[in-house]
Amino acid sequence: MRITLLAAVVAVQLCAACSGQSGPRFDKADVDNITKLIENLRVAFNAKDAAKAATLYSTTGVVMPPNKPVMRGRQFVEQYYKDRFAEGAGNLELKAGDVSGQGTLAYASGDFRLNLVPADGKPPRRDRGKFLWVFRESNNQWLIEYVIFSSDFTTPAPGA
Repeated sequence: MRITLLAAVVAVQLCAACSGQSGPRFDKADVDNITKLIENLRVAFNAKDAAKAATLYSTTGVVMPPNKPVMRGRQFVEQYYKDRFAEGAGNLELKAGDVSGQGTLAYASGDFRLNLVPADGKPPRRDRGKFLWVFRESNNQWLIEYVIFSSDFTTPAPGA
């Protein structure tokens, strides 16, 4: 009888452990918050507000741009945006095709388009490419942890 009871208790515990989610749930509200965060970054970028863009990252946030060194930490992320604006980057469009996650980690992937209008008189270009962002929720706030992106190509900007 004891062995049967012990086996039943173990079976119930195993079933409970396998059927439940551990940690916080990732739901539509999280997707909405991350989508809003992406939009806030687009707005800050197009306003050329590097400080605001950097506040959307965790304090240990990372940008991994193509053909440049990794920028790690909020102050270096802010410098990355200042450098991009100095290169004439603007009119950013972001389209997240996939936003998903589990618990306090999430990701978004999609594509981007932006204009590059160099101050040195070089012809303006239109760039497009793809991105993968990783987010972390901390204290009920989603922030960007990692950004990696690559360009598909650049073309002359419309009207150039």
